[in-house]
Amino acid sequence: MPTELESWVLLNQISVIGPVRFKKLLDFFGSAEKVLSVSENDLLHVEGIERKTAETIIADRKKFDVVKELDEAKKNGVRIIASFMDEYPQTLKTIYDYPPVLYVKGSLEKNDAVAVGIVGTRKITSYGKMVCEYLARELSNTGITVISGLARGVDTIAHQTAINEKGRTIAVLGNGLSHHYPPENRKLEDKIAQNGAVVSEFGMHTKPDKQNFPRRNRVISGLSLGVVVIEADEKSGALITAKSAVEQGRDVFAIPGNIFSKFSRGPHKLIKDGAKLVETADDIINEINVLKNFVKKTKDNLKIIKETRNLSNDSVAVLEAIGYEPVHIDVLFEKVKMPIEKLSVILLELVMDGVITELPGKMYIRKK
Repeated sequence: MPTELESWVLLNQISVIGPVRFKKLLDFFGSAEKVLSVSENDLLHVEGIERKTAETIIADRKKFDVVKELDEAKKNGVRIIASFMDEYPQTLKTIYDYPPVLYVKGSLEKNDAVAVGIVGTRKITSYGKMVCEYLARELSNTGITVISGLARGVDTIAHQTAINEKGRTIAVLGNGLSHHYPPENRKLEDKIAQNGAVVSEFGMHTKPDKQNFPRRNRVISGLSLGVVVIEADEKSGALITAKSAVEQGRDVFAIPGNIFSKFSRGPHKLIKDGAKLVETADDIINEINVLKNFVKKTKDNLKIIKETRNLSNDSVAVLEAIGYEPVHIDVLFEKVKMPIEKLSVILLELVMDGVITELPGKMYIRKK
């Protein structure tokens, strides 16, 4: 018999079971394991399950090799998190149709709940690139996680800038994590996993098919406290993300642009419909109390640390790279880009100052 997690993974792969139907089945039968053992007639008692749907569930649950799926995930360094597990993002669970299962490469941290989604066109202009770099940089420097979809254009710039600023970023994909799409972002995907997480609700071998991306977009907004659209034409998927954000009760922001550019039409339409016009990162931060309070606390903490500990700029850079989850010295080395000997000395000083704790295996964590 499969474990409950294995049962969730298997149930998540059945073609006629989406997030809402998944929850209905779980509520009715009590567990995913039970759903996989009931008869066709038992399934017909669930609201919205007709004969053809029940037949498909019975047929599909026999086809899928869950052990092979788990092995593939492990081989690729991917953890599978179900919504009943503590690691599952609580922000995402507040939306109506949250994914029952997430495939995660990298790490999801507590502070990732303080996040802003940045989305827009794949055909980014020089103006859009400049704005995207500015916003991602400013948000990252205040400790806010940047969330996007790893697509060409705005998404790529948002992720890369967050990484350059030693911030955290999460990429939400419309394909399984055994695929790498777009292919030119393969190295960026690896960097994101080292500085945040690459996330998908789709099984490992799911291809990046067109119909997956609207589902992907609702997860981008679901993980975010607010979503900002930088450049987008009127048919852009970024507007689907904005629509999802509104439905989920998230704030929507838009960047004004050149009135002669088709890539300004999407943001301008959003502004006309009530989205908040953004000129600076503070326009986003000050609109959302959670962000405002978090940024104030972060700045106050760093100020206190600098004043009371008299830390050098290099020490502050190392401290900022250490969160409240254990991090290995090799990861810190990649983040702060300083000689390992110098990094080791700074880490020792921070431990002796009582700012951080050294754990077994050269792991470090910030003291609360």
